[in-house]
Amino acid sequence: RRLGFVFQDLALFERMSVRKNIGFSLAIRHTSKSVEQEKINSLARRFRIEHLLDRFPSELSGGERQRVALARALSRDPALMLLDEPLSALDAPLRREMRRFMRVRLTESELTTIHVTHDVEEAVDLADEIIVMHGGTIVGRGTMTTFVERPGSGWLARFMNLGLVLPVRDIYAFNEFHTIEASVTSGAKFAINEANVHSAGTPLEACRIYIPFSALNISGSMGQNPKLSARIVRNIAISSTQGKVVFELEGVENYFFEMSIENFGAWIPARAEGEHIRLSVDERFCQLIPEDPRELYGRE
Repeated sequence: RRLGFVFQDLALFERMSVRKNIGFSLAIRHTSKSVEQEKINSLARRFRIEHLLDRFPSELSGGERQRVALARALSRDPALMLLDEPLSALDAPLRREMRRFMRVRLTESELTTIHVTHDVEEAVDLADEIIVMHGGTIVGRGTMTTFVERPGSGWLARFMNLGLVLPVRDIYAFNEFHTIEASVTSGAKFAINEANVHSAGTPLEACRIYIPFSALNISGSMGQNPKLSARIVRNIAISSTQGKVVFELEGVENYFFEMSIENFGAWIPARAEGEHIRLSVDERFCQLIPEDPRELYGRE
């Protein structure tokens, strides 16, 4: 069926050399020896594993095993590649390296690939299009920008770490400015444009206010009064200018939000872990959404 498959545990044939692993699908289809060897050598050069052809899988590192598995999957020129969490067993630096390597090689092949992963960073790094599944159904489809602009549910916004997801306490009627007013459990109220209301038919207790991180400001410089109170849990420096802050919000129990800070060097000295801060919100970007994701495509 011309499908290339890389298993989560790679499933290399341990009693075969790298050469025979790569050429396995060619051998069982009785490809001529000259064509088989030419294909094996070509893939070995492409995946930079020429020096490994006579070794056995037990003699390879994790990254080398990954490359052999990919070369084996590509040996029969598949029309579609299926990757089942092939990077999950690698340590972080090697996982990043293999993401780059796989993306380049698969792009060169102009080969459609379905890559299954639970790692959001991995999906964003590798994919042209991301499909999010929940409970066996598709509940999100698009790019990271698509999800940030309209996640569709509180569950997806948290899963992709797109912004704040706040339980709703009360919803008030539309006014002459075509907005509704909704309050959250902390008592803060938000004016939400009717175009950003996506919770039709959702009970009050299942409604959420979604605020993308780009609409938040800790210094309160957005020209609005601070709306939310938070407590800093962790300051995480990534570089002298970039970092992350992990915080919990008043009224949102047992959940920590993680937000990137660009000017981190200037931010650190004034912000101690355990400190309480206030967040201002650009309400133009607030949305009213259901907590539970909705199936995009009905089952037959």
